[in-house]
Amino acid sequence: MKDKIIVIAFLLIIFSLGILQFCIKDQELSKIERRRLTTMKDVYEDFPNNLENYLSDQIPFRNSFLKLNQIWNRSILRNKEHNNLYIQDDFLIEKLYPLNESSKNNFIKKINDITSKYLSGSNCFFALIPDKSFFLNDPISLKINHEKLMNDLEVNLEIPFINTKNTFTLTDYFKTDIHLKQEAYFKFLPLLQKSFHLEDLEVSYTEKNVSNFKGSSFYKAPYSSLEELTFYESDITKNAIVSHLEYQNNLIYEEMEEDTLDMYNIFLNGPSSLINITNPAATNEKELILFRDSFASSLAPLLLPFYKKITLIDLRYIKMDYVANLVDFQNKDVLFIYSPLIINNSSILK
Repeated sequence: MKDKIIVIAFLLIIFSLGILQFCIKDQELSKIERRRLTTMKDVYEDFPNNLENYLSDQIPFRNSFLKLNQIWNRSILRNKEHNNLYIQDDFLIEKLYPLNESSKNNFIKKINDITSKYLSGSNCFFALIPDKSFFLNDPISLKINHEKLMNDLEVNLEIPFINTKNTFTLTDYFKTDIHLKQEAYFKFLPLLQKSFHLEDLEVSYTEKNVSNFKGSSFYKAPYSSLEELTFYESDITKNAIVSHLEYQNNLIYEEMEEDTLDMYNIFLNGPSSLINITNPAATNEKELILFRDSFASSLAPLLLPFYKKITLIDLRYIKMDYVANLVDFQNKDVLFIYSPLIINNSSILK
């Protein structure tokens, strides 16, 4: 009798969830998984292939089930890693492991090919922003060999390597995001000033705070604490002329709505293939070209006082052959600045 009651209760729950699924409005985004969910519109377009995904994506209380699964794995089973995420000192750290040697070698070849083909008359340097996992101190946690990666880049790249190994600490990163806080780059600027022979400047910044910042890792763990994002505004950043290749001119800092999926996009409005930033108040004619990933979006505003123009190039979204028709590389400062995440997945570079 007991078994029958359990079976009947289970069937009632499944039936009730099925009824609710068709009564509740479809959710279009999953913040926990940072992806678009399958909706009824997708089912209408391709019924055989999308029905199963729809039933899975739109099940009622889906986020609650995912959070319960996180709590079960971390708090009950005491797993150090869940959802490819570690937690150390209240910092959420995405797992990056193992080091993809083939991808690393492909990355080095891409950079060397670009420098030899396009940058013979330019002043070039390479800088690696350490991955957050570099600071994992648990010997059980899996992470790439950052020391080896830095050494391989320094030895095999045909341009000078700026060593950032001792520049940052874990507290320089957001707790809930993979990126560095903008203020951390003030520790990096002296290295760039020395490499590119940049003059010392007195720049007056005003701190602006976003108190409800939730990074890209926020929803991947049973995490409730919000943190603050600080960006640094000056007359130079306010008056800068920002031009994106894909869309209309924008501001240096584009304040995001609270429910925005990626609030880090406050810096230069997020991903973009090519951005030109002009400084009308420049005291020299120097120009900088940044080959970069998303980390440089918060660095570029702090470099603007030193240059008349900064061009940011993201090869994840544009081919180098096309860039060569749009950008003049001669007699420019050129900085390649990347995180290990891109190096470990270099096939995404066009």
